[in-house]
Amino acid sequence: MKVEQAEVTGETHEVGADQMFFSATDERGIIDHSNKIFVELSRYGRDELIGAPHNVIRHPAMPRGVFHAMWATIKAGHPFAAYVRNLASDGSEYDVFATVTPLEDGGYLSVRIRPGCEDLFGAALSIYEKAAAFEEKLESDGLTRRQVASEGAAKILELLDEAGMPSYEDFQNVALPAEVAKRGSVADEFPERPEASGALAQMLSDAKGIAKELDVWMNRQDDLADLSAALRSTRDGLRKEIDDDALSAALGQSESTTEKLAQLLETWGQMKDLVRGPTDQLVDALARLDKISAQTRFRVALARLHTTMMAKFTAELIDGGTDADVSADAIAMLGGALRKGLSEMEEMAAAHADLASETADFIVETSNLLAIPRQVLMLWNQEQDSDAEGASDGSDELAEAVSRHIDAVGESLEELDGLARRCRDFDTAIDSSTLKTLLDDAEQRLFALA
Repeated sequence: MKVEQAEVTGETHEVGADQMFFSATDERGIIDHSNKIFVELSRYGRDELIGAPHNVIRHPAMPRGVFHAMWATIKAGHPFAAYVRNLASDGSEYDVFATVTPLEDGGYLSVRIRPGCEDLFGAALSIYEKAAAFEEKLESDGLTRRQVASEGAAKILELLDEAGMPSYEDFQNVALPAEVAKRGSVADEFPERPEASGALAQMLSDAKGIAKELDVWMNRQDDLADLSAALRSTRDGLRKEIDDDALSAALGQSESTTEKLAQLLETWGQMKDLVRGPTDQLVDALARLDKISAQTRFRVALARLHTTMMAKFTAELIDGGTDADVSADAIAMLGGALRKGLSEMEEMAAAHADLASETADFIVETSNLLAIPRQVLMLWNQEQDSDAEGASDGSDELAEAVSRHIDAVGESLEELDGLARRCRDFDTAIDSSTLKTLLDDAEQRLFALA
């Protein structure tokens, strides 16, 4: 059955706070699975959706660049997340936060929820509006659809960079964990079906068990985010101190400069140059650690979202809201996406642990080197205090400037030492044995259901 895309009416309807839905497509984007909520929100019949291209619900106000970025990401085997405005069959529109995940056996799984983070959603809509206007101009200039989509994707990246997000991955790594956390605070995550029995009731119980395990990981990711923020702050402060030449200028302009002071000043400059090397390595290591931390948080949040979707769909089956003949395949697909996500989470956690250890080594090396020029400054400052009593040659002001710098370096050393311990002690290991056992049990019940 050929389904025509609707005309925009300007009417709107909202996804409920408790609602979430999924669809699956083949590698060409043709829908082959959906749940009841998708049917209700899209306002198409299930027989109209199955076999139709997924872009039948694409709203014309959405810039093509978003979907260009999506296809580039998922074809490379990576999940994608974005705010999307969809168009229902009656011409009304509804907004979602959507994830798209490549499946092991080919095709893609998309899970959608109501947007909950107004600041991120508003920022996305603002960028989309500017990108759409940019694409409209390109179309009027005669560019092909493919060219418009490619240029539109580049424009979105430019706009994201202006908003402080250097890449689309940076944006989705922030948006997905935030949306999953927000949903967990306002929605009924796991429906209760006390009257249910048999395989479906056990599957609902298994899904809740998986979610409980993932919640532990999500809390750990919050701690990891705090560590990343502390590392970034110390990194920025450290670079500022190393690159700041104000103290050298003050020393050079002082009327109290002596031969000994000149030697100490030369030593200070040499030590700063020596410290810059490992400091640059530390900055690079912290950037890589921050990136893999964000990727890990994204994967954990995605697994949590898939688990909730599995529970919601199982409850839908218990309620009789979906045809039984498609349920087994759909649950197997949801379970497969979750299992794939768990494996990727383990790999990222292992990589994070290795990088955290490497970062701790860089921190210790940098801290040890910073301690040397600090000792030089302390030595000179002590001598200056004893020699400058009663002097009026500006040595008091100079001593004060040196003292401020000594204090600042000392604070950085304390922060670095503390962060090195946190990096070494942070438990990033992921033991997914319990989760995989629960998934195995769910799959066994799935066979019974089929």
